[in-house]
Amino acid sequence: MDALGRILQQKRVAHVVEADIKSYFDTVNHAWTIKFLRHRIGDERVIRLVIRMLKSGIMEDGLVHATERGTPQGSILSPLLSNIYLHYVLDLWFSRRVRPACHGEAYYFRFADDFLACFQYKGEAERCRQQLEDRLEGFGLRLAAEKTQCLEFGRFARENAYKRGTKPKEFTFLGFTHYCGRTREGYYKVKRRTSRKKLGQSLQRFTDWARRARSVLRKGEMLRLARARVTGHLSYYAITDNAAPCRLYLRRTERILFTWLNRKSQRRAYTWSGFVQALAWVGWPTSRIRIDLNPCRRAEAR
Repeated sequence: MDALGRILQQKRVAHVVEADIKSYFDTVNHAWTIKFLRHRIGDERVIRLVIRMLKSGIMEDGLVHATERGTPQGSILSPLLSNIYLHYVLDLWFSRRVRPACHGEAYYFRFADDFLACFQYKGEAERCRQQLEDRLEGFGLRLAAEKTQCLEFGRFARENAYKRGTKPKEFTFLGFTHYCGRTREGYYKVKRRTSRKKLGQSLQRFTDWARRARSVLRKGEMLRLARARVTGHLSYYAITDNAAPCRLYLRRTERILFTWLNRKSQRRAYTWSGFVQALAWVGWPTSRIRIDLNPCRRAEAR
């Protein structure tokens, strides 16, 4: 995230290719996976072990179904094999084919199956978008058309969009929506906020947990576990320029917790003032920024 922010802030980037692979973990090709592994692994015993894990299948309603493609869900090997697969399919392809063919600057970022590319020129970004679809299809993968786009993003994207009478475009990467903002002095700055989808999912998971926990946990234990869940969310999302969504998450989780604590019995467990004291007792977290990802920080220090 920090490297992406600095590239968007400090380099000559004007266009971003945002892409998403459709059902990636369910469509990984076994034959290509084994072929990629044999580039670095010479011991056939290891290869046979990986093949057995790939074909172990999944269990549904007590029955085991063999799989011909994809990585087993929940397997300790799935994240590693998926990274190896995309290393050969995307990482090496971009560094050896796409970037050398570009006249302008080109950058590429990937974490697991989430990836995007940044370009200086629009033509090169659109060409990469077209080549990307053919590249993935050659290895049994498909792009999610509704989540794949080539958009203008950079120092002049906001002004150009306003001249056309439209809003500047945004893109989502690793749970954050990236958008073109400004510093207090009016200069261009890349900013991030929690994506609406991820915020909604986090609140729904917290609600589901509180609904289940209220019938099996004591009030004090429920408060402590709720604090741990909220702290985990903030440890990832409480970054520079994302204070407002974090405050919203805190307010919503407090209301959810207050509601389900008071549904433990027919008699109300807490008044709001008593609930606030209980939050202070367990050390309820605040929405302070935990990770500094300000791409302008080094320039401001100078």
